[in-house]
Amino acid sequence: MNTDSTVVAAIVNATDPSAYKKPDHCLNLDSTEYNSLSATFTYATAIASVFAALAVKHSGQRWLIWSSGLLAVTGAFLFVGGSYLEDNDTAFALLLIGRLLYGFGNGFRTTVCSHRVNHLWKDSTLMKGLYVMSGRLGNAFSFWLSGVTLDAIGMSNAIWIAVGLTIIASFAALFQGYIDTEDDLDHEGVGKWESTKRGVNQFFTNVDALYCWFAVPYFLIHSIVSTFTTNAPNLLVSRGRYTEIEALTIISVVYVMSIIIPVVGFVVDHTGYRQNWITLATVVVMSAFVAYLASTTVHSIVMTITLGIGYAIFDPVSSASTTIVAPQNTEGFSNAVLKFLRYFGTGTFALIAGAILNEQVDLITHDGVWRNLLLLLLSMAILAILASLCLSWANHRSVGKPLTLTEKEHRRREHAKETKHNETTPLLSD
Repeated sequence: MNTDSTVVAAIVNATDPSAYKKPDHCLNLDSTEYNSLSATFTYATAIASVFAALAVKHSGQRWLIWSSGLLAVTGAFLFVGGSYLEDNDTAFALLLIGRLLYGFGNGFRTTVCSHRVNHLWKDSTLMKGLYVMSGRLGNAFSFWLSGVTLDAIGMSNAIWIAVGLTIIASFAALFQGYIDTEDDLDHEGVGKWESTKRGVNQFFTNVDALYCWFAVPYFLIHSIVSTFTTNAPNLLVSRGRYTEIEALTIISVVYVMSIIIPVVGFVVDHTGYRQNWITLATVVVMSAFVAYLASTTVHSIVMTITLGIGYAIFDPVSSASTTIVAPQNTEGFSNAVLKFLRYFGTGTFALIAGAILNEQVDLITHDGVWRNLLLLLLSMAILAILASLCLSWANHRSVGKPLTLTEKEHRRREHAKETKHNETTPLLSD
């Protein structure tokens, strides 16, 4: 549950400290500074994800998951400390450092969890979808919690709730590391550097069009949703005449719609054709922005519900497809590359959004600035649709059309490969 990220939105969106019942310090951050906090977090996550993916097979998950807890707690304490400082420059620097450390911890944690989920449920959209749904409902809870507590106890006190939740999550990570058997370590006896170099070379040698076209909508859709939910509370306050608490509640609907993920996972596992589901999801995401931009009568909740449905389809299907599109024997590194692209893209578009929203009012109306941001997101969604169509073409031309297969067909294919491998591998003599 990424509570810390949501509290950032609540803090820097606040503009009137006198509105709170208790005295509180309000940071005067512009849109670029605000979005740079998100970018710092996601860039750190991107870098840590690649490092963790390369390290987990050699050093195991235990030290990574323990480090993630320590980094997250340290980052959360630095962040809450920055919210108490009166000097804006010093406060902003401390906030950035806190987000950086929290991002490194998040990169370690997400990589280890993804590695374990892939190990247990390699091709199951339903089981991976349940894992994804838990995170999305956590995001929704974070928005709701920020909305109900911010006005009552103030910004700095609200962050302490996030710190408390981070500490609880860190204890869970401590327990997870303690019970970890590390039974999936690389025991081939090859040096760490040689093994890593061999895996990277194998990835770049065997990467194909299927993986590349899959990476494009994966990169774009996650960036769209993250950029929107980060900035949308201010959008709704300025355009829809909502209070800040109402805006946070409406945006949480994007993640609440993840309740349909189990149904999506069950249907996809039994019908296959994941490339078509990915295309459908990108079209639904695009329609949310088309409807909102085309008519001022479209209610904001309609946009967030539509966007949430599209994301609830895309997220579990794409998560369960990462091992399917990965070049053979490179699932770990392939997944790390996708995570890097996802978080690097999220951070980059956060900075772009900040630059757009920081345009001078005398050059463009405030409403026009938000329209420019929504047009950017719409353009990204259109590119995602085109890329998903190319993904369908690449799947059609690939051997075995892997995205078309059902979960049961994938299991049969994996079993056949293992049987053939065992038949051709000579037995070791005593």
